[in-house]
Amino acid sequence: MAKIRINGEFFEFDRDYKPMSEALALEKALGITYGQWEQDLAAGSARAIAGLVWAVWRRNGREVPFTDIESGAVDVNLADFGAEEEPAPDPTTGPGTREASTTTGRSTSGRSRRS
Repeated sequence: MAKIRINGEFFEFDRDYKPMSEALALEKALGITYGQWEQDLAAGSARAIAGLVWAVWRRNGREVPFTDIESGAVDVNLADFGAEEEPAPDPTTGPGTREASTTTGRSTSGRSRRS
């Protein structure tokens, strides 16, 4: 999951979720293949970033036509755009895990559950 900052506002965006309808809409709006869009996005293309902004807003309930982003009718400040990946949860900590006792050696794991 990523946090995308657009004009100072943060949005959740799952980069692993790739609905076909969104890919087709991006292809239609940008005039390139979805794979090319992903390559252009990785290369920092402004047009590809505009497509990402459109997709992020769309997934978060804001129906903004791509042409409005492209024309500037809806302003997007590139200086206030960013993406941050949220770290994956550590499976060795959190609910359901146990810490080793203070007298247990560092290389010894915590106790197993009884069957």
